[in-house]
Amino acid sequence: MHKLLVANRGEIAIRILRSASELGWTTVAIYTANDGSHASFANEAVELETVADFMKVETIVDIAGRTNCTHIHPGYGFLSESPALPRALAQAGSIIFIGPSPEALEISSDKMLSRNLATSLGVNIASGVRVKSAAEVRAFASSIGYPVIIKALDGGGGRGIRVVDTESGVEEAFKRCLGESPSKQVFVERALTGPGWKHIEVQIIGDGKAVNHLWERECSVQRRFQKIVEMAPSLLSRQAIQPIIDASLKLASHLKYKGLGTFEYLFNVQSREWVFLEINPRVQVEHTITEEINDVDLVRAQLLLFIPGTTLSSLNLSPPPSPPTSYAIQLRLTAEDPSRAFQLSPGPISASDVSWPAGWGVRIDTWLEAGPFIHKAPADVGWVVGTEYDSLLAKIIVRGRSFDEVTSKARRALRETYVGGNAVKTNIAVLAGVIDHPDWASNAIDTLWLERNAAEVLKLGNKAIPLDRKTANKASAAVTSAAASGILLQPGTLFNLTLSPSGSSSSPNATTSILKHTLTLNTIAENAFPSALSGTIQTSFSPLPLQFFLSQSTSAAVSSDAFEFADLNDPSQVASPMTGKIVELHPALSAASSEARAVRKGEALVVLSVMKMENVVMAPFDGVVERTGKGIKAGVILGEGSLVCVVDGKKATSRL
Repeated sequence: MHKLLVANRGEIAIRILRSASELGWTTVAIYTANDGSHASFANEAVELETVADFMKVETIVDIAGRTNCTHIHPGYGFLSESPALPRALAQAGSIIFIGPSPEALEISSDKMLSRNLATSLGVNIASGVRVKSAAEVRAFASSIGYPVIIKALDGGGGRGIRVVDTESGVEEAFKRCLGESPSKQVFVERALTGPGWKHIEVQIIGDGKAVNHLWERECSVQRRFQKIVEMAPSLLSRQAIQPIIDASLKLASHLKYKGLGTFEYLFNVQSREWVFLEINPRVQVEHTITEEINDVDLVRAQLLLFIPGTTLSSLNLSPPPSPPTSYAIQLRLTAEDPSRAFQLSPGPISASDVSWPAGWGVRIDTWLEAGPFIHKAPADVGWVVGTEYDSLLAKIIVRGRSFDEVTSKARRALRETYVGGNAVKTNIAVLAGVIDHPDWASNAIDTLWLERNAAEVLKLGNKAIPLDRKTANKASAAVTSAAASGILLQPGTLFNLTLSPSGSSSSPNATTSILKHTLTLNTIAENAFPSALSGTIQTSFSPLPLQFFLSQSTSAAVSSDAFEFADLNDPSQVASPMTGKIVELHPALSAASSEARAVRKGEALVVLSVMKMENVVMAPFDGVVERTGKGIKAGVILGEGSLVCVVDGKKATSRL
């Protein structure tokens, strides 16, 4: 009897659990508090103490042993590319790791070792070197010219990658890539980005002896090197694709590859130049569209390959496949606010906040759902988008017999999609704008296309999402919110407002340090309280009526006692634009002398880690740090709107 531990979460965990269930395998899920929807699809579930446990080899091996599992599937991310996990499993006993051998993982999970392998086999790569300092990056760039691209050896999902166009940007980019690399190792290579360059990847499957391909995908629609829209197959000719497929098979054969793997490349449609990028030795996020055009369950095949005696031939996956006769598109719906530079938009999502498309050729892979073992999940069906994980909410996958048909189906599916309510924002308008853009239809997308055209794409997307749909959902949410809270706010409602310092007497008869005001709601323009409330008020604060708009922040909640809020009307007060973990502080924030507290415009005051990506809060102008905000120190979770520091621009020292 086979028993599988899925060492992952979210939609990919559900995807794996479903395929295992169809095979008759018993399943075990692992989960953390407030993130257990995938566990409802497993026969058994084990709660982890912290999110960090997903990355602890000893914890995963221990759980697999305690639950008598025969196999572990790592999904993607977390420990999926770690040679340490299969080696620990081999030492612990007979638990089988569903993935390549440790030796293959050593090479494929290290971008430099993969490049070296490609070179040894005569596969094209971009020129590059491993670097240990920003000075070495500058030296490399001076030899080949800018732009160059800095990459973490173990980055992924857009993390640990920065393009540098000029020497002045090297220092900051190097620090950010180093900070996003778990191993603190980076390399630099010639940047092949922009017009003409497409991101092409080949799906490989192997049984440890034989290898085969299942054609390619194009993943050029990217933001900060994070894929957003993928298509299979590409619109390139089969003749143009064949050398890339041949290179993938050569690399995979050398590695005696077993399981699923994706071999990634850059291809220039103008010059026909192409280079190998990296190997992803695991199931890929966008494996879904390869499944659709090849009519194969890749995860099922992957599981079966780790039963002794199973081969590609026995799974009918050994002959080279015929060229695809259909097309598939995957659209990644994420909890991000495009109007705020794609900032993460955390918050709760209820079942009433979700509406998925359906119909022939439409598939949804998401963690915003409940499985048959609902007793293992929270009692009330709902979900929480936090800051600990990736922002992916769902993958909308569509299939059609032609490129035009699949594009039309994608457009229709997006119109039928709604996720978020009033708390969580999504990138759905960006997805719709991409599909509606003329460059999509003419195949003129390159790896930096979205970043160049983001404003136009968002404008197109906002037109594509029906206004009446958005209005209906907003009205529905407002009614639901008001009914749930039991609060009906009407124009003319009168409030008595009492303000006093925290910890003082709450007695209405107390007079010390208490301010009393009267407030009347004259008009209400929007009532979706507590998410949003707007209108006009008459108060004893001012003799004139005031317009107001109160909106609930989409940032994760952080203890208000630990920090202080910045005055957003005071330019000297630097506020955190998002919620994140402080991983780096400018020395000026803790310096004693006035001279040491000097900062220059654009310098990093604090660096915040959000979803394992580093975001910089910069000094708004030259000046001196007058004081640091309450609670500001490395390692703490800083809330949106919290005061980072106060910078006095009038006291710029001679050092500036």
